[in-house]
Amino acid sequence: VASEFPLQSRSDTITPETEICWRCWRSSRVATTYAMASAYPHHLRIRNIERVSDDSQAVFSFLFDNEAPGIHMYRMYEVFEHCPEKAPLGSRRMNFQEFEGKPDKLKESVQPPCRPGAEHLWGWTFTTYFADMPEYVPYLWSLFEARGGARQMCNAALESILELAKGRPVVNCLGLSSAEIFEDSAPVVVMRGRQVVVPGAPIITGSNGLPVAYNYTPLPNIFPRADGNAEYVHFFPRSDGWILGQTREPGVLDAGGRWQGDAVGGREIDIGGQAIPAPIVELNEKILERWVNHDLSGKRLIGREGYRYYRDPQGQGVRLEYQFFEGTPFIHNYGHGGSGITMSWGCAIDVARLYMKQIGAKHPAAGHVAPGADLDRLVQRLIAEGQDHFAQCES
Repeated sequence: VASEFPLQSRSDTITPETEICWRCWRSSRVATTYAMASAYPHHLRIRNIERVSDDSQAVFSFLFDNEAPGIHMYRMYEVFEHCPEKAPLGSRRMNFQEFEGKPDKLKESVQPPCRPGAEHLWGWTFTTYFADMPEYVPYLWSLFEARGGARQMCNAALESILELAKGRPVVNCLGLSSAEIFEDSAPVVVMRGRQVVVPGAPIITGSNGLPVAYNYTPLPNIFPRADGNAEYVHFFPRSDGWILGQTREPGVLDAGGRWQGDAVGGREIDIGGQAIPAPIVELNEKILERWVNHDLSGKRLIGREGYRYYRDPQGQGVRLEYQFFEGTPFIHNYGHGGSGITMSWGCAIDVARLYMKQIGAKHPAAGHVAPGADLDRLVQRLIAEGQDHFAQCES
């Protein structure tokens, strides 16, 4: 039940209509069309992140091995012009390799992307699953429908939800709207992200034949955040073109739904009516020219912005818990910020564990078996394997 259903088919990608929507408030309510989305976590707080990540990775691995639409393997680089903190969940990343040194020396081995003029680099490279959203989301809809799922349009209002539920269990994934509807007083950060889409640009592959992507953090004077620290740019090629980003600008939404916060510093350029920090275009282009001999000349650019909702980013983080509210059993699953796709399967599996513990006896699941039941059996096994540990975490 939702007010919008994005990417129901492969044709729901870049059209004149969606370009207009990307530049207005309405589009910022649905993050799915913005997601890149690489299957590893960044800047996330969630109870037992290791188990949630492992469960997600297990499902992504199954989907990749079975050639599910939209799930690919990429070679990822995270590059810094200063010594970084330890890589989050580095030990759980595939073919993880750290590096440090002069750019010319590193070019002979790991071949990281590099800004012209950079004197020293730190970072790591690894392989990762990548969810190509224009292909992946229609596939998820097909899984949902094959198992008897149905959609219904509805505005995000408590009265509407309760009327539709009629006391039946509800999984709440409303995101930012949840804070108001369910009186959630946890601290909130609404992170604005500005990026550029390059429609029709080709997939770029590395020497091992895998598509390549990067996050690149230059020195602060090249691309500064409002607090003076360095902002990073990123590059992700996917089926509908390149995604160039990004900003992580912390703030809130005012009463009118307008973002207010700490913008990155430096010069901006106008792309179709959207203000974009210049390094997102210019720095990415310099890196791509030097790294893979590609530039943006003759290519069409689309500027856009959207918001990531981080719930309680310095505390509990993601709200994944049971609540009996207004006569209806709810399981909340929201507040993931920029890691919603990355942790989606692991969080969904925790939702199922909560359902079994709190609701299952009163509202048993239908037990519908769908085509491609191997995926169902994998998810059921993961639910069962983590049930005891999940119960200990709950207590």
